[in-house]
Amino acid sequence: MSDPTDEDLLAYVQATAGLLGLPLDAVRARAVAVHLGRTAAIARVFDAAPLGPGDEPAELFRPAPFPPRDLQE
Repeated sequence: MSDPTDEDLLAYVQATAGLLGLPLDAVRARAVAVHLGRTAAIARVFDAAPLGPGDEPAELFRPAPFPPRDLQE
């Protein structure tokens, strides 16, 4: 998949804003498209980073439940 062009991003922003009913003038739509492109570029860098299973974050600590009490004490 190729990287989207500036015009692709602008068309996406305009179409999405229209579907959501968000008022977006041309200047604001262009600014949103620039930020979206920048965010996508950052995501591509992270996506390309070589990570192995050891790089996964550890699972959150969850203490074991207390053993059931013997109700006939």
